[in-house]
Amino acid sequence: MKKRTYILLILGFGAFNIVGCASSDSTTDTAMGTETETAIRTEDAPPKEAMEADTEMEAEEKADVNVSANNPIGSESSIVALIQQNPNLSTFLELIRAANMVVVLESPAPYTVFAPTNQAFAALPAGTVEALKKTDDKIELRRLLQSHILPNKITTAEMRDNMPMKTAQGEEVIARRKGQILTVGDATVVTADVNASNGVVHVIDRVLAPPQK
Repeated sequence: MKKRTYILLILGFGAFNIVGCASSDSTTDTAMGTETETAIRTEDAPPKEAMEADTEMEAEEKADVNVSANNPIGSESSIVALIQQNPNLSTFLELIRAANMVVVLESPAPYTVFAPTNQAFAALPAGTVEALKKTDDKIELRRLLQSHILPNKITTAEMRDNMPMKTAQGEEVIARRKGQILTVGDATVVTADVNASNGVVHVIDRVLAPPQK
């Protein structure tokens, strides 16, 4: 009996060691698996700097969706930006700046602008443009510019023959058609329908002078 009990004790002790080893290996495997998964997740995760850069790029992309009218990054430039891009309209741009009307023509409200060329201003009596730019009284200059602006957007396709259009200056200017030629007042439209983010620009070959009062 003693010999048999001794053998059973040995066998039992061995079985306990086998179970203990298996349990230890399982725990080790679990721990190793957890460490491996953590390492994989750490390697796959983008660096903090990259995540911050992505966040900044997303913010910039969202900001670009709502671009102000005076920002040339938009799908179309503002009226002032379009005039600035045309060297043949530099005199008109100088007068707009002298009259402090840049902000007005960059505002979101839709406008129609009849922009006289440099040659059109050169045809005025000598000294007229310089006198308009230098005077401290901007009323006459603003009246001149407002006679070239409509407070709404009108394309040439919408202009009918003998169509009166009320300017921002308060007077009417008449559009007339003769074949392919379109005139506004005494001026001929030489470049039509230059679309802006806040309206449209039509380049004309003469200055539209406001009525004398």
